Amino acid sequence: MMQNKAIRIDKVKNKRRAFGGIKALVQLALLVTVAVVTLTVATGIMDNISRTQEQIAVLDEQIIAAESRRQEIEDAATYVSSVDFIEYIARTRLNLVRRDEIIFIITSE
Repeated sequence: MMQNKAIRIDKVKNKRRAFGGIKALVQLALLVTVAVVTLTVATGIMDNISRTQEQIAVLDEQIIAAESRRQEIEDAATYVSSVDFIEYIARTRLNLVRRDEIIFIITSE
């Protein structure tokens, strides 16, 4: 009877060892699954960051172009409101002259 009890104890120990091995495999599989999921998510986030940085670079270029265009428009507005521009338009489009100027008209004969 003592021997049967010893055999039963050995069987229980063997089952515990087998269950411990299975438990370790399940834990390892779970760890690998978590690592793969984490890596996949991290890769997606890095791709997202890369695309966002590219969009920021494009927008920065557009801002620089818009600021340059704004400066050109401001310069043109300043010139159009200047006395020099008004005089130029008066002379070239309206054929006006100053009071003290003498006009010479050259005719072909």
